[in-house]
Amino acid sequence: MQQIFLLLCVSLLFVACDKDASKSVTVYVSEDQVFSEPILKDFEKKTGIKVNAIYDTEESKSTGVMNRLLAEKNNPQADVYWANEPIRAEVLRHKGLLTPYQSPQAKDIPSRFKNEAYFWTGFSARVRVLVAQKNLADKPHSLVDYTNTKYKAKAVIANLLFGSTTAHIAALFTLWGDEKTKQFLTQAKANQVAISTSNGESADFVASGSYNFALVDSDDAVSRIKEKKSITMIYPDQGKNEIG
Repeated sequence: MQQIFLLLCVSLLFVACDKDASKSVTVYVSEDQVFSEPILKDFEKKTGIKVNAIYDTEESKSTGVMNRLLAEKNNPQADVYWANEPIRAEVLRHKGLLTPYQSPQAKDIPSRFKNEAYFWTGFSARVRVLVAQKNLADKPHSLVDYTNTKYKAKAVIANLLFGSTTAHIAALFTLWGDEKTKQFLTQAKANQVAISTSNGESADFVASGSYNFALVDSDDAVSRIKEKKSITMIYPDQGKNEIG
């Protein structure tokens, strides 16, 4: 059975394909298309290799192409998977869909950012941040503010089943443990936290004034700030003994 190179590292794609050996490569992409597509276009120009790219939608981020890979397990169509977070990379590894690859271009990346058997390699990171309305007098400073009654029905978070929000909640289960994390989620639900389809939509809801704050990825925050949207970016839980 054909297996798939998992791309958490741009350089992996560049060395995984040989110009003389292949005229095309099929890449399934969970990274935002606005960032990944220009890189793939540059690769085409540099190598002459046609890239057939299948992108996740913002709403199904990470799960769309992953489920497609699982469905195609016995008849793989992808050569490379460019993931945007490690959890689903591990799912694919455990399912036996990946093949190890040690990229010479990734030799300077610290080992803690690589699977020890080279099933995946991480090459970049982003921060989980809060975005709040710029003119909000009492801004949130912690994830726990999702349970604060003064923000009841005034906060939004992306669907926990998709994208980096899944990874964030998984990290909380690891850090806080099952009981505390379940309690946090239950209290957030009782506080009428809204669920959006994506981090980007959450940021837009805050920018439009629909909600006071949201937990998003730093790129979602920075892109809206560059667009002069009326939001501010907050690094949560930075106090002494807070989770950071």
